Amino acid sequence: MHLGPAMRSEAASLPRLSSVLKSNDVEDPVNRYLHRTLAYLFVRSIFGTPITPNMITLSSVVIGLVAGCAFIWGSPTAMLVGGACLWGAAILDGADGILARAKDLQSEFGRALDGSADALVAVFTVFPAFYHIWVTHHNPYHLALMVPAVGLTVVHLAAYDFYKESYLRGTRPGQGGEGRDADAIEESVEAARHEGPIIQMAMKYILVPHLERQKAIVSWLNPDAWRLSQLLQSDDQTSEIYRKENLGPMRLWALVSLAPHTYLMAICAMLDRLDVYLYIRVFLMNGIFLVAIFWQRRATRRTIEELTRLGNLEVRSAGDVTTLLRPRESTSRV
Repeated sequence: MHLGPAMRSEAASLPRLSSVLKSNDVEDPVNRYLHRTLAYLFVRSIFGTPITPNMITLSSVVIGLVAGCAFIWGSPTAMLVGGACLWGAAILDGADGILARAKDLQSEFGRALDGSADALVAVFTVFPAFYHIWVTHHNPYHLALMVPAVGLTVVHLAAYDFYKESYLRGTRPGQGGEGRDADAIEESVEAARHEGPIIQMAMKYILVPHLERQKAIVSWLNPDAWRLSQLLQSDDQTSEIYRKENLGPMRLWALVSLAPHTYLMAICAMLDRLDVYLYIRVFLMNGIFLVAIFWQRRATRRTIEELTRLGNLEVRSAGDVTTLLRPRESTSRV
């Protein structure tokens, strides 16, 4: 099919892939090099059309529902189709963000809808996957693993999202992250009151609970990281320090994010070995999570020490509790 002159012009104006990505530092390798490339190619094919990011988000939910139905059906062919659909939904999950950034349509409400779509796809696929594992193996041990698989994955995703946002704000002077941080819950609720019912529901039942959960988890696991996130004002000097100290643990957080969860589950589904995915989720991912926690605590402490030494931050210590007071004016702030 040949594009008309207007569509060719719009397609030609699509920004380069590197300019519509958040940051390579916050993505796992498969998501960074495979998913984002395929999502970008998809966006390129529809860039000159009236398709919106929200339409792509809705499409990912529909495809996720098809994947869940296939898991319930459970035949080898159905599992292959279901795994492929789940992987396709993951690619579309990245495409909506790329299109939004390319057309400058980003918003807090889009973030809420995207989070709602992720939650729906999870419900549509995870529980059918557990059903398939049970009817295939009838192993009570699998049932015991399903509870921590779901509960701890929620913790992983909340921690990843917090450290991702903190990393983006700390390393991108003048740009920051993708949305409000977890301390702006009241503002999020207030903003939702002026939107339509779908947005209100997405904000009230998906984004706001996610932010509240995120704040509780991070405040418990690494209270200094939480306090630092509320004070950090990124400039070139701060950005260099933050990247140097936090890049390592950020790579680990990316490994327990939503993308690996999705494509590992998709691969295991296509091989009809969702039980293997269950073991990966409970044992391997939680092992990575524990290492990330301790590495991040050390990285946060070193970040605070470096910023304090340079005079960008004041710190008062009382026993083992560090209270961050306020950021000082930095001579290199831009």
